Amino acid sequence: MKKIVILTFLLLAVLCAKAQSSYKYGVVNRNNEEIVPIIYNHIDSFRNGFAKVTKKGKVGLIDTSGKQTVPCLYDEIKDIEDGMAVVSKGNRYGVINTANDTIIPIKNLSVTNYFKGTFLVYDNYLFGVVDSTGKATVPFSKSIGVPYSGDNRYIIITRMDKSEQKIIDRNNNDVYSFPGYGVRDLNNGYLGIWKKTVSDQAAMYLNINSPETIVTYKIVDIAGNEINPSLTMEYNLVFNNGLSRISRDNKTGVINIKGQQLIPCEYSRIYDFKDGYAKVRQDTSFLYGPNKYGMVNDKGKLIIPCLYDGLGEVKDGKILALLNQKYGFLNTSGQTVIAPKYDFAQNFENGYAIVGNKNKFGVIDHNGKVIIPILYDQIKNIDTNYFIATQNLQSGVIDTKGNTHVPFVYKALNKLSNSNFIAAQKDKLWGVIDMQGNEIIPFIYNEIASYSDGMFVVQSYPAK
Repeated sequence: MKKIVILTFLLLAVLCAKAQSSYKYGVVNRNNEEIVPIIYNHIDSFRNGFAKVTKKGKVGLIDTSGKQTVPCLYDEIKDIEDGMAVVSKGNRYGVINTANDTIIPIKNLSVTNYFKGTFLVYDNYLFGVVDSTGKATVPFSKSIGVPYSGDNRYIIITRMDKSEQKIIDRNNNDVYSFPGYGVRDLNNGYLGIWKKTVSDQAAMYLNINSPETIVTYKIVDIAGNEINPSLTMEYNLVFNNGLSRISRDNKTGVINIKGQQLIPCEYSRIYDFKDGYAKVRQDTSFLYGPNKYGMVNDKGKLIIPCLYDGLGEVKDGKILALLNQKYGFLNTSGQTVIAPKYDFAQNFENGYAIVGNKNKFGVIDHNGKVIIPILYDQIKNIDTNYFIATQNLQSGVIDTKGNTHVPFVYKALNKLSNSNFIAAQKDKLWGVIDMQGNEIIPFIYNEIASYSDGMFVVQSYPAK
């Protein structure tokens, strides 16, 4: 009996997998007219007028008319811009145009679409820059080239055969050179340079990634203007928006680009700054104690003390805060503006926040007033004033005034990105409706995958 059950289960699994593999993807327009036949194993969203299609494990391109401009010959196609794309076969890379003409042969270790039809290319451990005609505008040499964070037109070049570092443009013109110096891109256009000696060079190759390695930098901008004439810091330091974390005695702080201590080294962790604020964490016991969270601003001021079990981001001037297993909201002065009384809450978005109690969910406004009752099984914001809600296994769309725009008759609803359309499921099949519940695409598909350029990528059995 046990063998029969196992065999039955395996048979069902095989049949389900076979049925799933029989589904194919195609493209229809808003009138459900077939633009691309349902013959592909996968179709990505359209981007810059083209979409990647996959057939038998190989990738090609179609345009918005449905024409296949690049046959399914490649293992990968990426960086589709300015009528060109980086392609790969095996572990080799090249560039084609969207008519499948070869721009750069598929023989390189790496190709990156860098700036307006300019490509960074590594060919047999030689680096060069190639333009959209296939011409090497920066001759290939024993070099390493990386984009410069301060200006995407420029490249930092390290010549391995000459121990030379400089910044060039895509036509091989020198922008700034560092004779006898090492250079690091510290982000946001800042450069750290230091004097090289024979021992320095040996150290660079042997232990430069070691946390104990200390280097004294002169920090400059692209024009060579000194930002900080002498800053001693760990080698792995990187600045973002002129700020960088530093560590001292296993505690973290922040310095600015001039080396001034903005935030003292007294936190267990300082998270990334976003919109002028960063979350900080402080351990409350010596070993494995519970963590408490606070927040600082980019002036170094502690605006929320480390008292909370969790903090969200600053959204709509409010900060989600968890205290004693209940969620509420603070303002950017650290004052409680919505009391912690919810079992669940999300960051504010468009002036509203989703909250929940006892596994039921609703919506509050910026004053904490409940504007959608906390009685739904699920709720999701899809537009400024619209939410997909689920109740008793049925989904619909409601607004912040309590009006129902799409009746609760669907098994599932998913907002399609960059559109006012919703993929909707009835029984086992999918179609498309608008925000008022009007049917756009009939319920005849296995999946509505995406929408772009006025067309829907759909999945179904291919036509016989």
